Amino acid sequence: MRVPAVERKEQLISATVELMRREGVQSVTMRAIAKEANAPLATAHYCFSNKDELMDAAAEAWLKNLSRFSSGVPVHLGLRKAVEQVAEGYWRALEEEPASLLAEIELILWATRNAAVSPLAAKIYPAYEVELGKIFSSAAQSSGDQCLIGFATLVRCFLMVYDGAALQYMTDPKAADHSTQFFMMVDALLIKAGV
Repeated sequence: MRVPAVERKEQLISATVELMRREGVQSVTMRAIAKEANAPLATAHYCFSNKDELMDAAAEAWLKNLSRFSSGVPVHLGLRKAVEQVAEGYWRALEEEPASLLAEIELILWATRNAAVSPLAAKIYPAYEVELGKIFSSAAQSSGDQCLIGFATLVRCFLMVYDGAALQYMTDPKAADHSTQFFMMVDALLIKAGV
């Protein structure tokens, strides 16, 4: 049975994301993706001219799914509560699916290493900035909270804290109370922001 090209592209993108989660970015080849998607290799090459194009498409799909960490944040409770809820969602996702975050970090590093052929690296953090910036500014606006630093800076600092804490957690999840330290740093950031 012939699968329409649009549907096949989605299958290949999903297979790429799953392969990255399970085996890491280094395992992604056109042949491995075609096998994962149960598609002929020629079809994979028809849908995507090369691995870089497919990796870009997979990353775009990943970025579109950012809201999974921050959906349902109670913006009516103010900026502090919104940031804390996002932090809890991010940390829960890390503990439940560390392989997903590891694959995302590998993807960011791959995109950075291949910045000459892929515009992806320059899109990743700005996508987070837009998604979380909307949530944080809505929360501040709904409760009349003042933020002493810009929302873009607040988001970037939040992500710096999370990325560092997540990397330390993944290297040795049982070594220290990583979540306590992460939330302590989030609290310090909120204090700095005057919230």
